Amino acid sequence: MSQACDTTIMPGRPAAGGGAGMHERAHHGVVLAVCATVLGLAFLLKPEAEGLSLFGCRWPWYCQLHETFGIRCALCGLSRSFCCLARGDVVAALGFHPLSPLVFVLCCLEVPYRIYALAIGPGRTGMGLVKAHALLVALVAAALLVNWLLYLGELLV
Repeated sequence: MSQACDTTIMPGRPAAGGGAGMHERAHHGVVLAVCATVLGLAFLLKPEAEGLSLFGCRWPWYCQLHETFGIRCALCGLSRSFCCLARGDVVAALGFHPLSPLVFVLCCLEVPYRIYALAIGPGRTGMGLVKAHALLVALVAAALLVNWLLYLGELLV
């Protein structure tokens, strides 16, 4: 007596060829697009003391937390810092945000990592690389949080 193979999809498990793999590809694609756009704009935008300009026109977006309450967010200054770093001016970049070189390097590393992950397909990125990437992102995020908390602490003193 032969037994039929059960092909039903179990709840919480993706069907072969879709589901989680498609979401993983979309995630890698979105992060790649965001990082590539940020890096591209870093080369196009010109940093100025009052903000950024694009071909002589002022860049219209500002930090809403700073505009509304006068408090810098954890990422305030990174746009101008990235523009300075794209031009090779590390000293000016550090003046806008002290962690900008670290965040810039992470953004640059995201591009080849995401291209590699998209090229080899969902679920094929080695666990060592995935863990190293997650650790790097967590360390940068923690550094940004600590830096911001120190800034907020200075406001209270």
